[in-house]
Amino acid sequence: EGERVNLSQCIKLALEHNLDMKVLNLEKEVAREMRTADMLGMLPELNVTNTYTGRDNTPASSSKKVGESGLTYGYSTSQDRHLNYLNVDLALSVLDFGLAFFNTQQGEDRVLMREQREIRAGQNLSLDVAKAYFQVAAAQKAIKITTSLLEDCRSRYEVISKLSKSRAITPFRAFEETRRFVDMEKRLTNYIRTYENSCVELRSLLGMRPAGKILVDDSMLNKVPEFNSLPDIELMEQIALIRRPELYEVDMQKHINIVECYKTIALMFPNVKLFVDWSNSNNSYLYNQSWWELGVRAAYNLLKLPQNIQRLEGYWTQVKTEEMRSYAQAVAVMAQVRIAYGNLLSAKERYDLDRRVYTTYDENLQAALKNQAVGRSMQQLELDHMRLVTTETSIESLMSLGDYYVAYYRLLN
Repeated sequence: EGERVNLSQCIKLALEHNLDMKVLNLEKEVAREMRTADMLGMLPELNVTNTYTGRDNTPASSSKKVGESGLTYGYSTSQDRHLNYLNVDLALSVLDFGLAFFNTQQGEDRVLMREQREIRAGQNLSLDVAKAYFQVAAAQKAIKITTSLLEDCRSRYEVISKLSKSRAITPFRAFEETRRFVDMEKRLTNYIRTYENSCVELRSLLGMRPAGKILVDDSMLNKVPEFNSLPDIELMEQIALIRRPELYEVDMQKHINIVECYKTIALMFPNVKLFVDWSNSNNSYLYNQSWWELGVRAAYNLLKLPQNIQRLEGYWTQVKTEEMRSYAQAVAVMAQVRIAYGNLLSAKERYDLDRRVYTTYDENLQAALKNQAVGRSMQQLELDHMRLVTTETSIESLMSLGDYYVAYYRLLN
């Protein structure tokens, strides 16, 4: 409260405390965690099982001959009453490993997409802060100029009323003068409302409570910037095509769909699984109580092949769609650059016109004041109205200068 902030401080505060930027940052962290999870999916399966069984009697059995003599020997057993079986199984599925590898690539692309989205959101937030900042600065200067003038404007109502009662002016002239001062008071009061609304908007962008006022450094409006060092429009278009985050995001989405095609092709191959397991049993009747086993399993579902082929065609069509979207996005970016450049030139012309109008009005006002000083006839009401109109043109030139700054920042955006 009470501190005067400049534009760079406002942009820094917005990037640090704006809630939308914090949401995008959290989404980026979520994408990173999901990428790490996909990366861990490439690890093989490691299963450790331990089974203990106990019986209340001896697990014995008998057998019977298939031939003539009938029964064989008496009952026999080949395991203990209490058994503990331990198995450690290490398995690697080639298909699962490949799918996890492709998922990791897609996860990396999604992280980069979130980063580019956050960068673009920061750029747009900076532009919004600049727009609100110059609105506050222009309205802040306007309030300084119009505070005393509003009091003069309101005091003229009594003067008009006295002149009308004394029949110094006609009722029609009194009505016309009152209407002129009322219209001027409305326009000057509107600047105060604009200042309050702009303060609320700027505080909201900075992540602050959207209530109260904020003081900004309005010294930038004391001079006219010269943006004559801009490159040619063709070069600015090339810069935009290289640096705009939206185009990177479209390319990454295209790559995600390409990787999805690779995953679909991988699903058309047999699922081969390599496994190694170690087993141990405390059964005293076994010849070997621990052993290693190495094997390969292969499975192939032929009926899934038509579905995967159709899915591959769909993803490949999506790749072409993203490629066409990138062309459309590039054309839109080039159009935005040209529109922003034309808007900058238009804002400069508008400011020059408003400044020229203000200069002309101010010269006429100064001449009228000199004529009044030497005793020439000049009605006080006309002089007051001329002073108010001149002040209004000065404020309009300040607003145009702020729009000129904003047009430059929009071109940078």
